[in-house]
Amino acid sequence: MRYMLSALLVSTALLTGCAGTAPKATFIAPPVKDTRVRNGDTVKVAVVAGAGVEMLESERLHLGEVISQKLGQFQAKNPAMGTPTAYDLEVTVSRFEKGNAFARAMLAGLGQIHIDARVRLLSAADQSQVSAFDLKKTFAWGGMYGATTGIEDVEPAFAEGVASALTGLEEAKK
Repeated sequence: MRYMLSALLVSTALLTGCAGTAPKATFIAPPVKDTRVRNGDTVKVAVVAGAGVEMLESERLHLGEVISQKLGQFQAKNPAMGTPTAYDLEVTVSRFEKGNAFARAMLAGLGQIHIDARVRLLSAADQSQVSAFDLKKTFAWGGMYGATTGIEDVEPAFAEGVASALTGLEEAKK
């Protein structure tokens, strides 16, 4: 029984990844005609809390800023093509749980941090949908690492997942 519990905890930790591991997008609508956000394009980011999700305005603004910054890093590595395009990015958060640091310290898998969202990229000109995907980031490590990690440490990885899906790049090299 003890070994089964240990194996379960280790597999949970391995499957959920560390705070800095970017999640992969699950596309609902693939990008229109292989559209990618490129260097020179402008993207206006709006983060909204979905039904039943408790998120302070400051948390929504902070997450939006982290996404904007990460997207800017990725865009810089994606060469411009033709006339720059303007986009609106809608991030509708469906789950925003800060978890419990004490519970994470006691046992991996408890007190998990979650950020889940539906992301839609729209053409700013006519508001037509260019792409749509779901993204889920979970952090469940235990011990001191789990106790000292907060949602602010997980947001950059979530933002990297958004930027990767929008630009077609895996990671932005600084």
